[in-house]
Amino acid sequence: MTYEPSRSTEHLPPPPAQEEEGIGWFRVIGTGIAALLVFSIATFVVYRYLNLRERMLQPLGPDPVPGLLGQPEIGIVDQVPFDVTRSYQAYRRDSLERLSSWGWMDRQKGIVHMPVERAMELEVAQQKEQQK
Repeated sequence: MTYEPSRSTEHLPPPPAQEEEGIGWFRVIGTGIAALLVFSIATFVVYRYLNLRERMLQPLGPDPVPGLLGQPEIGIVDQVPFDVTRSYQAYRRDSLERLSSWGWMDRQKGIVHMPVERAMELEVAQQKEQQK
């Protein structure tokens, strides 16, 4: 035996308690328009305030662009862009060369620098002698 529910109430209007639960579209749209209006007015007020403040602080207008701008050297300062400079590569090359070569640090005091590998070998040998 199959049971089929009755569909006789499908076309009836909702009960009065549910009928009031609909979305008030006029209120939603009205709130959105009011928010846009308030935002627009606030933006205009702030724009006017900033323009008046700028005129008060710079009555003759903005400062002119300096003529030296764009030159590779201004005064004693090099104006080279970072991507063009090769100073880091030269510094690194000089540091690696110093770490792998012999040379004087202070000739008068008799202090020399040696390659790092040789210094580590001497240190290991010295530690072994101290442990004996």
